[in-house]
Amino acid sequence: MPASQPLSYMEAIRIAEEREANVKQVFDKYDLDKSGTVDMEEMLSLLQDLGLLNRLKTDREKFAAEMFVEYDANDDGVLDFEEFKKLYNAAIDDSLERKRPNAGTRRAAAASSLSRTASGLDNGTIEARKKIAMEKAKKKAEEAERIRLANAEMKARILAQGKGRDPKSLDEEIERKRRELGAARAKAKAEERERLQRENAAFAEKKKSIGAATVNQLSEEENAMRAEAAAAAAKAKAEEQARLQRENADFAKRKQSIGAATVNQLSDEENRLRAEAAAAAAKAKADKEEQLQRENADFAKRKQSIGAATDHQLR
Repeated sequence: MPASQPLSYMEAIRIAEEREANVKQVFDKYDLDKSGTVDMEEMLSLLQDLGLLNRLKTDREKFAAEMFVEYDANDDGVLDFEEFKKLYNAAIDDSLERKRPNAGTRRAAAASSLSRTASGLDNGTIEARKKIAMEKAKKKAEEAERIRLANAEMKARILAQGKGRDPKSLDEEIERKRRELGAARAKAKAEERERLQRENAAFAEKKKSIGAATVNQLSEEENAMRAEAAAAAAKAKAEEQARLQRENADFAKRKQSIGAATVNQLSDEENRLRAEAAAAAAKAKADKEEQLQRENADFAKRKQSIGAATDHQLR
């Protein structure tokens, strides 16, 4: 059909259906457990198979993380085909540099229309959860890129070793090996889930064996450790204030000793002294933050040592 002639409605529908069928075929190839969904792990490999990965204008890991969070509508950690079609269309828009709302805009707009959601969560909690989801998605996107590179290396190795062989048999071997690697990852994840379940069960048994120690008593122990950390922080703050007072007094004394300096010279000297004091204060602040981090890490370690339940495990 000449390019100058517009497509008929039926022809446009036919082309769209063919494109969707092709996308679904590739989607199904990556749906290893035949659940009708794909997870983040092979998202970049999937986009590469569809010919979109190298055309993205956005950093591929950033794109995968943001779009996965954006289109995982029910937050179940996977995309069904309808959700994936939206990500696929977003990839096309990105490759053509079409402007789109920032990732999360749709959800943010929906959340801002109400002060509280139907579940009773306020916007602050929603934003915190969204931030956590994005951090998790970024880590998964990094893993997806690692898997993509591993698949590419495996494919190159098989092709190099299979020179002269039937291309179809090589493709079948590549696909078989990719599925074996995917199954191994799935098995490792399942074993990790089982390990966590065993640990949670052991924790529950340990909690029962405490005997006289109630959950409230455990909380009292936590509060005692938190009080210790707070007291240490207050002490560090008081010491910092005393140090600043000493520096200010020293600054005033040095300023008086300048004597015959002109106003401009005095101003330069003041600025130098203030810069020194600011640098010292910044260093003290950094040292304090590092100290608090060590105290928090120590607090977490001590909390684990008494078998104290985390908020997630208690629920």
